[in-house]
Amino acid sequence: MSETIPIYIIHLENCARDIAPLLWHLNYLLEKTPHKNFSVEVFRAVHGHKDFLAKGITYTHTHPVFNDFSPHLPDVKETLDLMRLALKIRVNFQSFGQLGCFASHYLLWQECMKLQKPIIVLEDDVLPTFDFFEKCALGLESLYGNKTQMVRLFALYFKRHRLKKSMGHHFDRLFSPIGGMGTQGYILSPLGAQKLLENCPAQWVLPVDVYIDAYYTHKASCLTLKTPALFVDELASQVPHASADYFKGKLKALSYLLRACNYTLKCKLFIQHLLLSFLDRKA
Repeated sequence: MSETIPIYIIHLENCARDIAPLLWHLNYLLEKTPHKNFSVEVFRAVHGHKDFLAKGITYTHTHPVFNDFSPHLPDVKETLDLMRLALKIRVNFQSFGQLGCFASHYLLWQECMKLQKPIIVLEDDVLPTFDFFEKCALGLESLYGNKTQMVRLFALYFKRHRLKKSMGHHFDRLFSPIGGMGTQGYILSPLGAQKLLENCPAQWVLPVDVYIDAYYTHKASCLTLKTPALFVDELASQVPHASADYFKGKLKALSYLLRACNYTLKCKLFIQHLLLSFLDRKA
């Protein structure tokens, strides 16, 4: 590996979290590792609420129905269209925080395409393991060998309804039709970024980690390290989810209806995955 691989730390300006320990730890590990071709920089995260008010990227990509701050009540035709969408991809109402998180990762996918080389994305609530750069080198080797287009450095393991397939000594391939395995850290190739961008919904109707998990939508191949390269406080790392508690009447009924459609999608994807896995074993 001769080219320098950038490590971007997504950090919200003026937030209470201090990233100095993370930066110090990364630079310390970089001094100790034989893998020197890495650079570390802080990427300014998108503040969902402020960006929306300024009519920035979150304003452009906010769905008129799937938001928890000013949801539009759809008519019958729109409702049927939303049901069809919910039978194809997981949908949910989005908060300002979730929109800002999606925007931050989306901009880094664009940066990866611009650079035309792999990038490493970290959120600011992680701490690298002592063999972090060695594991990054393994992930990059898989990318350069065209074995995958994305490598997760960490996956949330308390999520249910997930299937795992071993892909050798270092990696697993995870499948979860409901998604939500986190975006704490991953390595992304330009081809993976291209697939994520080209197949991304024009209006963001799901959290960014759920979208990344939706391989059936974007077809970007993803492997996950068997042993994580990051320490993560799983509770502290959660972006506040949208709240539909105040929804009433038709809007409340719509949320239940779309949830039922998503459940149907989940069952369909599980059956398809199990059937394909069975056929692969028979072949």
